[in-house]
Amino acid sequence: MNKSFPSLFLFIGAASVCAITSHAQSSAAPILAADPVDVAQPRPPRPGDDGYVERLDAMIITGTADPKAAFDFAQGASSLSGKRLQLQQESTLGETLERTPGVNSTYYGPGASRPLIRGLGGDRVRMLEDSIGSLDLSSISPDHNVSIEPLLLERIEVLRGPATLLYGSSAVGGVVNVIDNRIPLTAPDAPLGGRVEGRFNTVANERTGVMSLLVGNAGFGLQVNGLRTLMDDVDISGYAQQGPDAPADQPRGTLPGSAISTKSGSVGGTAFFKTGFVGLAVSEYDTAYGVPTGDDPAISIDMKQRRLDLRGELASPFGFFKTLRVRAGYGDYTHSELSGGATVNTLFKNKAWESRVELVQETLDKLSGTIGLQFSQADFLAEGEEVVTPATLTRSAAIFALEEYKLEQVTFQLGGRYEWQRIGLGELAAGLPTFDGYAAQSGAKRTDRGVSVSTGAVYYPAKNYSVGFSLAASQRLPGAQELYSNGPHGGSAAYEVGRSNLGKEKSIGVDLTLRRRGDFMTGSVGVFMNKFRNFIFEEELPEALKPVVNNPDGLTAFQFVAKNALFYGGEAELEFHLIDREGERLHFVLDGDYVRAEQTTDDQPLPRIPPLRAGAELRYERGAWTAGVNLRHVFRQGRFAEFETATSGYTLLGADLGYGFMFGRVRYDIFLRGSNLTNEAARVHTSFLKDFAPLPGRNVTLGVRAEF
Repeated sequence: MNKSFPSLFLFIGAASVCAITSHAQSSAAPILAADPVDVAQPRPPRPGDDGYVERLDAMIITGTADPKAAFDFAQGASSLSGKRLQLQQESTLGETLERTPGVNSTYYGPGASRPLIRGLGGDRVRMLEDSIGSLDLSSISPDHNVSIEPLLLERIEVLRGPATLLYGSSAVGGVVNVIDNRIPLTAPDAPLGGRVEGRFNTVANERTGVMSLLVGNAGFGLQVNGLRTLMDDVDISGYAQQGPDAPADQPRGTLPGSAISTKSGSVGGTAFFKTGFVGLAVSEYDTAYGVPTGDDPAISIDMKQRRLDLRGELASPFGFFKTLRVRAGYGDYTHSELSGGATVNTLFKNKAWESRVELVQETLDKLSGTIGLQFSQADFLAEGEEVVTPATLTRSAAIFALEEYKLEQVTFQLGGRYEWQRIGLGELAAGLPTFDGYAAQSGAKRTDRGVSVSTGAVYYPAKNYSVGFSLAASQRLPGAQELYSNGPHGGSAAYEVGRSNLGKEKSIGVDLTLRRRGDFMTGSVGVFMNKFRNFIFEEELPEALKPVVNNPDGLTAFQFVAKNALFYGGEAELEFHLIDREGERLHFVLDGDYVRAEQTTDDQPLPRIPPLRAGAELRYERGAWTAGVNLRHVFRQGRFAEFETATSGYTLLGADLGYGFMFGRVRYDIFLRGSNLTNEAARVHTSFLKDFAPLPGRNVTLGVRAEF
C-alpha cells in the first residue's frame, strides 16, 4: 500500500481532470468560446465591500457540501473579508485573526504567530489553503510561521470545534481556511483587472507593496500576485525581557531580533467551461524573521516554500451526484534556523502533498450531502546541531461522508470519517531513546487508525433566530514529533523528548450556539465543552530522568505525555445597528470569549491557556468616509500550570479612518489605522516568549489601495 501512494495521488488528479475536460468537450463549445459559469461558491467579497454588516449572512465553504451562511452552521463559524479583513491584516495569520472571538495567537514575535482556537493549537488546528493543508511545519513548533501571506488573502474562514470529518484528525480543535485568488474561480469580467497596494507603519518602519492582476476572457483567466515586505525591529513599551534573569543593559523601547523580510508571489491559470473549470497555480513564499528569545547571538529563521496547486470542479449531474470537486497540492519546504544571522544550526526539509476528491450528492427530497477521499504524504528531514525529530515519512488516507436532512424548522446532520496513518522512521532514528522502554530503529514503522463521528442539528425557533447544536466523537492520531522527538530546540529554548508508546487521543466535543439576525441586532452566543482522553502535551521532564538526557546546554527538558483533560468555555459577538440607512451607518459591537482547561488526571491547569477577553467597537460610515474606534481588554491570567507564572491583564485601544473614491475607472481606498494607542506594555499568556517578547507598542499604519 505504501508504494501506491504517489501513483494514487497522480492517478486521482489526472483521472479527475481528464473526466472534467472530457465532459466539457462533449457538452460545450471550445473552451475559449464558452460562457463563464460560477460554480461551487459565490464570488468572494471584493476588497472595499462592507465586511461589518450582517456577518451571519456571510457565505462559508469550509466544512460544508455547498456554501452556507454562518447563520446555518451547527457549530461555531465565522468569516473575515472586505474592510474588516483589510483593517485587521497583520504580518502573520495568528495576529490577523487575534480579534476573532474564540481565536487567540501563539505570538512568537511579529515574525511567527499561529492561531489557537478555544485554547487548542499545534496539531489540533488545521491550517488550510482553499481546503488543502498549508504543507509546512508550523504545527510542530511555535517559532515556525505558517507559510501563508495574509495580505494576499481575500477571505479567512474559521470553524470552531471538531472539524475532523472533512479535514483530518488534526482538525479536532478547529479549522482555519484561507481563500485566495491564486486559481481564479470565476471568469474575468474585464480583459484586465486587479489591485495594487502600499502600506507603511511606524512601529517597525514597515514597507509593503502588493500587486494582484487578473487577465483573460470568458474562457480563461490568468492571475499574477506579488508581495514584498520589509520590517525593522519592533518598537515596544519598556524593556523586552522581564524577570530575575533579565539583563541590566538591554535596550529600552525595542524588541531586538524581530525584523522581517518577506517575498511572495504566484501565477495561476484557469480554463472555464459551461459545467465547471480546471485551474493550476505555482507559488513561492520566502520569509526571513528574527526569533526574539534573548539569545546572544540572536536566532533567526529563513523559510521558503514552493508550491503547486490543482483545482477542478464539474457541476453537472451524473448518477447520484451533481458535483465533482478535486483539489491537490504539493509543497517543497525548507527552513533554516540561524545563529547570529549566518551559522545554520538546523535545516528542516519537508516535501509534502495532499489531495482530496469530493462528490456532492443530488438532493433527494430533503436529503443532501457529500462523500470524499483524502490522501497525504509528508517526507520530513532535519539536519544540523539541533535535530529534535528524526527523519520520518508520514502517509495517511481517509474516507469521509457528511449528510444533511432538512425539515421545515430543523436541519439534521450526521457524518463519519475513517483515517489510516503510517509513520516510517529514517536513519536518524536508529537507537533513539524515548524513556518508555523502547528505542526507535531505522526503518521501523508505526500504523494507526482512527474513527470520528458527529451529529448535529440547526433549529429555527422563529424568524431570524437559529440554534446550532453539535456532538462529535473524534480520534486524533499522534504525530512524529510527539512520538519520536529527542533533542534541543533553540527556537523554543527547550529540550524536547517524545514518547513512542502514545496512543490515540480521543475526545468528545459539544457545541451549542444561539444566533440572531435582524434590523437592530445581529449576533451569536455560544458555549462548548471538549473532554479528552489521552490528551497529549509537553510536561517538564521529571528530575529522575533529566540526567539521562544528553543536554549539555542545560535547556529545560520537556516530554510529551498523555493525560485526561477538559476544556470548556464560550464566546459571544453582538452587533447593534444604531443607524442603518442609505448612505449612513453606525454600528456598535460587543464581543468576548473565555476558555478554562485542565488536565483532570492530576487536577492541574493546562499550560498557556488564554485568559478571559472582552471587546467593544464603534463604527461609523457616511458617504465615502469610514471611521472606527475599538477597545479590547485581556484579563489577568492567574490560573496557570506548574512552572508557569501569572500574566498581567492589559487594555488595547485602536482607531481607524478611511476614505474611498473613484477616479476614472480606478477605485482608491486610503486608510489610517492606529493600534495600542496608549502604548500599553502587554504580554501574551499563550506565548512561549511572554517573558522575552511583549506585544508591539503604539503603531500607526497608512495604507493606499487602487483597484481597477
